Amino acid sequence: MSRIEDIKNALEKGRAIFEEVMNLDGALPYAIDELYSPGNQKSKAEISQVKGIVTSADNLEYMEYLIKEKNMAGKIQMIYVDPPFFSNSKYQASVRLESDKLGKSPVIKTGAYDDTWEDSLEQYLTMLTVRFMFMRELLSDTGCIWVHLDWHGSHYVKLILDEIFGHDNFVNEVIWTYKSGGASKKSFARKHDTLLMYSKTKNYKFNPIKEKSYNRDMKPYRFKGVEEFQDEKGWYTMVNMKDVWSIDMVGRTSGERTGYATQKPEKLLERIVESCTDEGDICADFFAGSGTLGVVAEKMGRSWIMCDEGNVAIASQIERLCKIKNEDGSFCRPFAVARIARHPDEAVSRLVRCSEDMGVLRIRDYVPDLIALSDADEEIALEYLKNDSGACIRFWSVDSNYDGRVHRAHELIGGTDFTTLPEGSLHVIGYDVFGNRFCWEKIV
Repeated sequence: MSRIEDIKNALEKGRAIFEEVMNLDGALPYAIDELYSPGNQKSKAEISQVKGIVTSADNLEYMEYLIKEKNMAGKIQMIYVDPPFFSNSKYQASVRLESDKLGKSPVIKTGAYDDTWEDSLEQYLTMLTVRFMFMRELLSDTGCIWVHLDWHGSHYVKLILDEIFGHDNFVNEVIWTYKSGGASKKSFARKHDTLLMYSKTKNYKFNPIKEKSYNRDMKPYRFKGVEEFQDEKGWYTMVNMKDVWSIDMVGRTSGERTGYATQKPEKLLERIVESCTDEGDICADFFAGSGTLGVVAEKMGRSWIMCDEGNVAIASQIERLCKIKNEDGSFCRPFAVARIARHPDEAVSRLVRCSEDMGVLRIRDYVPDLIALSDADEEIALEYLKNDSGACIRFWSVDSNYDGRVHRAHELIGGTDFTTLPEGSLHVIGYDVFGNRFCWEKIV
């Protein structure tokens, strides 16, 4: 089958799936089961305070829920998505185990997500088509969508977006260029990604961003009416930003680095958020990965929605948000974690044992799921766990007055000990480095 036929079939199948789903009554219910209020030691967060939500879900099912049950159609100002690239690769997160007895482990690779399609472009494009149709429904009339891709599929996906959003609503192709990555002896080094920007209507919000444009020979032009400036490099004017952005990837020593595969830099998302949203607007990412969109939107005072079905991604997002500390000393605003509605401890968590020793709450005999590890990495993990069962724990939190529905926490705890033990009923929620969620409850 030709690529043209793949595109045609994907549009037809994607549209049919979209119409079928939209014609169904209702949607799978989702409910908030975790609330975090980082840095707030005096009062616990309430749902009414939440400006951001992390959702563990299939993004198609969750977007259906937002439209049908939450009346979110036409409410989101900006959608950024970094979907699979049609690379036919499997991506991993780099993690380490930590133990007082053994120190830090070597880097261990655990599964993050798969981008494998058996070379079926039609399958890949169908998956995206139906989701783009839902995103269009959610987007406001003044909103824009940014789709982040690379050389594998951007040219195919652009035709899909032209059909769904209209080729007249294509705003920009932005090139993000970077230095990282490998090279080939049979081609020029591939050192850029492509971001396709579309509006929903002609009346879209856009905030121009200025950048320096250096004069030829770095000397002043002295043109009448043109304001010029000088820095250590030479003379320049301020112009509207061009569509090629040179921004470094998240390096190995960067403070942003989470270890999650394909993590995008905050500076890239800052430009996107600034360009088409204002403070208080809603931003969304339905392929949220390590959570860069939510972190940036939070720092810039926007409301935000993130969705991903990967366990490692959800754990990364929660931890990253709780570690936010702005220049003015403020922390992340209260945010929520949502899942398919059911008892929060039912089928989504691994149970752990905790004990209280001399006023200290400790996690005991934790056994993680190691299914996503190679044989060599599993051997390393088992050696650490044999000596220290808590070595793989990423973070956990305690709710001292659990209501049986929503776990409310002030802060995250690293390691296995909670050194200031709250009084009363206790409920523990935590995550390990492999993305597994665990829980424990003591009722007084």
